[in-house]
Amino acid sequence: MQTENERKDVQKAMAYDLLKLFEETHDKTYTYEEIKKLIDAYISGLKQ
Repeated sequence: MQTENERKDVQKAMAYDLLKLFEETHDKTYTYEEIKKLIDAYISGLKQ
């Protein structure tokens, strides 16, 4: 079982990964649905 610090580290890593993804495409504007799909795809990829 993860400790609280490990859980926070995982959350921060996920946020950092998503920020990097959006920074790479900084010239694009995303809709709410597009962001939701990107996050869903990211999470699904983590489960594999």
